[in-house]
Amino acid sequence: MMVEVKEMFTYIKMKNFMSFKEATFDFRNGSKGAKKFISIYGENGSGKSNFVTCIDLLRNSIDSLQTSIEKESAIKQASKDNRERAYWEIWWALFGAGNIDIQEIRDNCRMLECDEPTSIEYGFYVNGYEGYYSISFGERFEYEKLYYFTGKQRGVLYEIDYTNKTPKIVFSNKLFKDKKAEAEIRDEISMYWGKHTLLSIFNKEKKEKNEDYIEESYLTYVYDVINMLRDTTIHCKKTSPPGIEIDAGKPANILKNLKEGKIEKKNEILLELSERIIRDFFTQAYADIKDVYYERKIEDDALVYKLYVKKMIGGKIRTIDFSKESSGTQHILEIVRSLLGAFCGVTVVYDEIDDGIHDLLLKNVLESMIDDITGQLIITTHNTFILETIDIKSVYIINIDYLGNKEVKCLDKYPRIQATNNPRIMYLKGLFGGVPIVDSLDFDAIIQDLYKSADEKGGE
Repeated sequence: MMVEVKEMFTYIKMKNFMSFKEATFDFRNGSKGAKKFISIYGENGSGKSNFVTCIDLLRNSIDSLQTSIEKESAIKQASKDNRERAYWEIWWALFGAGNIDIQEIRDNCRMLECDEPTSIEYGFYVNGYEGYYSISFGERFEYEKLYYFTGKQRGVLYEIDYTNKTPKIVFSNKLFKDKKAEAEIRDEISMYWGKHTLLSIFNKEKKEKNEDYIEESYLTYVYDVINMLRDTTIHCKKTSPPGIEIDAGKPANILKNLKEGKIEKKNEILLELSERIIRDFFTQAYADIKDVYYERKIEDDALVYKLYVKKMIGGKIRTIDFSKESSGTQHILEIVRSLLGAFCGVTVVYDEIDDGIHDLLLKNVLESMIDDITGQLIITTHNTFILETIDIKSVYIINIDYLGNKEVKCLDKYPRIQATNNPRIMYLKGLFGGVPIVDSLDFDAIIQDLYKSADEKGGE
């Protein structure tokens, strides 16, 4: 079951963003739109996680206004409702489901000791059209622009500029279908913009108003972009609360729990899709796994499912409840669950995908998945075995010069690579950069210095 590629990032430009003074990640693939698979390498501290945080900032900004309103509503409810119930409503609104304040995220994204604004431009490809979205901020959002399809051609849908003494708000004459809708949005901008973005305001409108009103009032292409960002799944430990990974924007055709659960009978096709992908993956990645399947039963018009494995153990194929598999194998299932969106035409971004997984197993995982990606999969990793099998056009290296400036370069831009070369060996030798170059440490000398220092202090 393959779907047409609809949503992907084409490039991301950053200026004064965290550890990036200025950098561009260019994922464009000539006339073919953007690359479906991207693997980003770099030494520790090079900014791989900061790149993921850049996409995470955008994803969180879409929901920020609605989240803020829900928080206020929960707090107000405390004075009108049972205290115990209200307490949990407030707790969930403030801390539940990866609920992070956009101000906190935005502040953490600023380059330290920098007076210049932070600017980001996100290039994207949605439903056959390319566009870009720009934001700039210091203590608040100062600039925002959306360039995308306007109905017959591409153009600026809107631009808001508060960087000068005279603020500028420009709308495409096709953005609003009636003056009333435009007036309402201008009022919302005067109340919320700066702390929140206009995309966040449009997203709130969609949640509060019915579909007929949205279609009658706005150029709905703006919601193509919002839907892309809401569908994007991001695993970014850096900006998550302790012990929690952000896992936003689940595509509608992905089960929340792959091991067991209950769904409506009409959604059985989703279970079949997940079962096929999981079976194909695990039987290819593990020599002893012969089959993976869901046991199903009907309860009160709902479909209850549970995942099982047929595994070769001691010369005999045995059936095992998947929940009794090793923690490592269950971790792999969680990764597969996260990556399923890439099979469904959306973008998945996964930071440190190799965390806790054997290098060769991850290599097999990605090898078995790449051909089935119909959306976009972007990973950061230290796993060099992948370099032996993937297209060098999918590999990006973050390099740092002696001044701390960073350059992002695709591996196909290095002229030294020939068909007979092994990119993994070349990378480990430091021919592309992006690897730590350190002098060997003389631990004996260090220990002697410590003893000498201790003796000198003892003799004082």
